[in-house]
Amino acid sequence: MKVKFRVERGLFATVLTAASFVFAHSAAAGYVSTNVVLRSAPSARVPAVGMVLAGSRVHLYGCAKGYTWCDVKVAGRRGWMYSRYISVAYHNALVLLPTYVHMVERPDIAVVSFNIDSYWSSNYSDFYFYDEIGTWRKVGWGRDE
Repeated sequence: MKVKFRVERGLFATVLTAASFVFAHSAAAGYVSTNVVLRSAPSARVPAVGMVLAGSRVHLYGCAKGYTWCDVKVAGRRGWMYSRYISVAYHNALVLLPTYVHMVERPDIAVVSFNIDSYWSSNYSDFYFYDEIGTWRKVGWGRDE
């Protein structure tokens, strides 16, 4: 009986931990505030991979340091979007992501890095621009939009 209780308690703790992980990342959903181009990297100088319509829901994987560009997935396509075109839910209202970041002490949005080789090979190996990856490595990753 004690063994069964320990196993059940252990399983319950595992389920609870998994559930808290899901809820801890609830800020991973955002909404696009205007029609915006989805980019293949955190820069307006790189190839576009799609157009996202205002009101579309996006999954936020995280944002680059400084929260200027965010790695998102929308309608099955992954790419980068300038953060001021993304709104997130905060206190029952949609708030632009840069405003949210300044309002809270610790934003619940991961800071992610970008590596063109791994990102493009995972997401764009069948796109027309993939064979030109050597050229795109030289792009200055600035704070452009």
